Amino acid sequence: MNPDYMLACGIVWCKAADPEAGWELIEGLKCSDPHVRSLAQKLLLENGEESMHLLECALTNGEVSPETAGPCIAEILRIQLIKPTYAAAPRTHMFDVSLC
Repeated sequence: MNPDYMLACGIVWCKAADPEAGWELIEGLKCSDPHVRSLAQKLLLENGEESMHLLECALTNGEVSPETAGPCIAEILRIQLIKPTYAAAPRTHMFDVSLC
């Protein structure tokens, strides 16, 4: 599988949640090329919730093994757990500093 094609699918998946593009990313997770697998995972992470649904469907249908989808699912869950922590943290700006 070509990394450029994988990137194009990732862009379409992230912008439009196009199912065909998402399934191509799932196929990329199974690729023998470690660079393509890594790229597919990173692109799936970009569209977390939609990707989680797609990965769950792929697991249920036997399209992908738990060993293949597991790391991606775990990372999506980790990101979802961390997001509220960052959102609750107060924002500071460099202009909030007192000079005296």
